[in-house]
Amino acid sequence: MPAVSVILPAYNAAAYLDAAIDSVRAQTYTDFELIVINDGSTDDTPSVAAAHARQDPRIRVLHRPNGGISAARNEGLRVA
Repeated sequence: MPAVSVILPAYNAAAYLDAAIDSVRAQTYTDFELIVINDGSTDDTPSVAAAHARQDPRIRVLHRPNGGISAARNEGLRVA
């Protein structure tokens, strides 16, 4: 089990997701899991997140119907 869970809610965030995920991956502390919660996006957020997850086993992507940032964050907390 990783020491730190990073929870990243994402709704139609494809334009920003690469930078956000790369920022987490670039940290010197490496004992983490990154949980990206796709909150019902209608853009390329799911495919961008999936591409990162294929490259790094510390990244998990969850998909849920749009419920807002709080619901997405709570889902991430639940699975962390």
